[in-house]
Amino acid sequence: MATGSLARLFWCVVDVVDYWLTQAQLNLADAVCGPKPETAADEVRETDRERLQKAFPEIGIAIRD
Repeated sequence: MATGSLARLFWCVVDVVDYWLTQAQLNLADAVCGPKPETAADEVRETDRERLQKAFPEIGIAIRD
């Protein structure tokens, strides 16, 4: 088996390919099943963001969609 920098390069490439395959599988699952429904924690988080935006408009808290 290769040792040293060649082995590190090999495993780095394998890791990158595995990452992209996983991302492709997750995107496919999202396309087929749709996004997850919002949870109660998501609703609370959204309410907190809105309150912060109203309370401190001068600091520019943005609500992400």
